[in-house]
Amino acid sequence: MKPDNLVEVSFEVANKVGGIYQVLKSKSGKMQDFYDDNYITVGFFNEESAKEDFIQRKDHEFKELFKQLEDETGAKYYYGVWDIPKKPRCILVDPRDLNKDVDEIKTLLWEEYGIDSLEAGREFEEPLEWCYAVGKLIEKLENSMEGNTVVHLHEWLSGTAMHYFESPKVFTTHATVLGRALSSSDFDLQSAVKEGYVDQALAEKNGVKPKHQVEKMSANRAEVFTTVSETTGREAEAVLEIEPDKILPNGFNVEEYPSLEELSYNHTEKKENVKNFLQAYFDPYYDVNLQDDPRILFTSGRYEFHNKGIDLLIDALGDLNEEDGKEFFVFFFVPAGVEGEKREVLENLSLFEEVEKYIDSLLPELREEIISSITSGEKPAPNIGQSLDDRGKVDSLKNKFHSKEGENPPLCAYDLNYEEDDIIDALQRNGLTNSCEDRVKVVFYPSYLSVGDKLLNMDYQDAVVASSAGIFPSYYEPWGYTPVETAANGSLSITTDMAGFGQFLKEKTESVDRKGIKILERKNKEYSESKEDLARMIDEMVGLSKTEITERKHNARKLAQLTSWQRLGQNYKEAHELAVKKG
Repeated sequence: MKPDNLVEVSFEVANKVGGIYQVLKSKSGKMQDFYDDNYITVGFFNEESAKEDFIQRKDHEFKELFKQLEDETGAKYYYGVWDIPKKPRCILVDPRDLNKDVDEIKTLLWEEYGIDSLEAGREFEEPLEWCYAVGKLIEKLENSMEGNTVVHLHEWLSGTAMHYFESPKVFTTHATVLGRALSSSDFDLQSAVKEGYVDQALAEKNGVKPKHQVEKMSANRAEVFTTVSETTGREAEAVLEIEPDKILPNGFNVEEYPSLEELSYNHTEKKENVKNFLQAYFDPYYDVNLQDDPRILFTSGRYEFHNKGIDLLIDALGDLNEEDGKEFFVFFFVPAGVEGEKREVLENLSLFEEVEKYIDSLLPELREEIISSITSGEKPAPNIGQSLDDRGKVDSLKNKFHSKEGENPPLCAYDLNYEEDDIIDALQRNGLTNSCEDRVKVVFYPSYLSVGDKLLNMDYQDAVVASSAGIFPSYYEPWGYTPVETAANGSLSITTDMAGFGQFLKEKTESVDRKGIKILERKNKEYSESKEDLARMIDEMVGLSKTEITERKHNARKLAQLTSWQRLGQNYKEAHELAVKKG
């Protein structure tokens, strides 16, 4: 039996705090194709996020229902649309004035499900309060909506909401709480998953017991339990002791991105911006070759040093730095705690801008002189080409701009608000110090990219377009959007067979050329082997000609299209239908 209504619940609806936001955002259009106006998204009200992502509607069909709910729960309910393509209906819930004591909710969880959360703090309590308010909302919605309603809940954060309503439930874990915690420690999660068993006592030892218990309860109580990849599905069997009913791979709307022809034009423009930044960043210390089509690589994501494979990447770059070959640049777009932009970097950029402005001021006069010499048939005037020196400023600018010769450019573009940093330590340990002799030049950029920042002054998408390749050698990655997003933006990428996307791609393209998106083998391989393989892959990418890169970009885009929601959206519909059948 097909469901008539779908209510999708996540902390990240219209609230950009993690990767699930992108999943729900890109998927919403396909859900509207299936359910039309009977598709409602429900999220957490974050005032700052709501300003960007939410368009409130004052007059709507739920006004009376919201009034009843607010009187009953004390929570605030906002109706509108999520401000993304197709603008799905959206309800945001603010639990701050909830009149239900959180200890009462904890007691209920203990009595009903044996969830021990007495000592859990606000990081755990806020989702409980939100879930109570959301559960009460859905209880009233299911009584007011005609036909069958399925509620799709994401992650442990929304799990306890299912206690308060009766509609069939689909629960999706994008990464198990305990699995993520263990993968960041010395525990060999890979071997444990292979054996099919993870000791449940490890949840308490790793400080995630209540979250783990909520996740486990949610997976068992839902009519349909799903994960986003075969990799996470096997993890769930070992960690949550339950097999997923269905795998729901994360799709991606590649067709919404510019064509490769348009991206090629954009690449040239955006790369010039990045080259200017690099020139300002490095040239005050020594000359770098930015004219000979430099290779610009990057990695990005949450600051999970081991899980995201940042450790492996830096070690591989360290090996490459000791080898002869083409010089290249690597950005680490990994947000961390910062005090602000590094002063010397700001000074370098300011000096570079001064040089640019000075040259721009001379161009009109030089243009007139050159045109005049050509049209008059006379030889160029002797002062053409000397105009710069005649103004007596070039030497001054040269001295200022190269005032740091003999020093090394900083590894990090920002001042961190803490002392010890894993990325900086690993770079130094591998001899990646940005010395003149280094083949590999690095820039740790620990701030979210935006057009308004004082350094690169571009958003993440533009930075990807400007690059040659994105490197994502993850050890723990339930899915991994970044390689797909990179390919959609016209750049090459590397993922791993430990990532859900990497495994998906490997299974779907056994006999297909994967030159545009390389899959690094980390599963069942020694760290040293994977490091050597990654170094080889990067070296190959750096050495590609323009023609070869263009050819591989086409291949990458073709591979990314395998994840289109036009292909993968049906999996969700089948999960919803199964929930109705089992409900």
